[in-house]
Amino acid sequence: MSFFQDENLVLLTAEDRAEVIYKEAFLSNSEHDNYFEKINSEVDWGERIIGSMFGKEYVMPRDTAWFGEPGTSYVYSGILNEPLPWTETLLELKHKVEVFSECEFNSLLINRYESGKDKVSWHADDEPELGSDPIIASLSLGGTRDFQLRPKDKSRETSTVPLVGGSLLLMKPPTQKFWEHQIPPRSRIDSPRLNLTFRFTRKK
Repeated sequence: MSFFQDENLVLLTAEDRAEVIYKEAFLSNSEHDNYFEKINSEVDWGERIIGSMFGKEYVMPRDTAWFGEPGTSYVYSGILNEPLPWTETLLELKHKVEVFSECEFNSLLINRYESGKDKVSWHADDEPELGSDPIIASLSLGGTRDFQLRPKDKSRETSTVPLVGGSLLLMKPPTQKFWEHQIPPRSRIDSPRLNLTFRFTRKK
């Protein structure tokens, strides 16, 4: 994997059939603390139960909430998510992310990791609702967690980027076509983390 670092930016280039930009200090410390507190207190987190089999319930290993414009419903992990209305806090953040990324978003998935035991397994953000060339802007608040990338064809080793609180990771096309990513569990981490992934979802 080719990484080019310019103070606050790390890029995965077109040579890798991807474009990934990392800005470590996207938010100031005071902005970070303010948004982290507000979102934690304002968001009504969804149920963790994602299904059952033979009387046993299966639990999603993190809390989630889906926000967006009317009509931007979203299905992932077999769950249909109808959008919650934007809050003033989330609209402020959406505007900041749109200015940096120079693109428009109409929906947002928030994942809350209560500790290092919470995780997201290998996947690509390539659901039909996101279109053929999605742009995903991932904002981290709270504790630092490892973000891992690997090509779908397994032609290269897994690469790890620690995502710190206040950082923004921008994944542009064709990243989702050729790469997948995860947040692996880390047993020694006990600090909570919020991950806000802004997207553009096709309306139904």
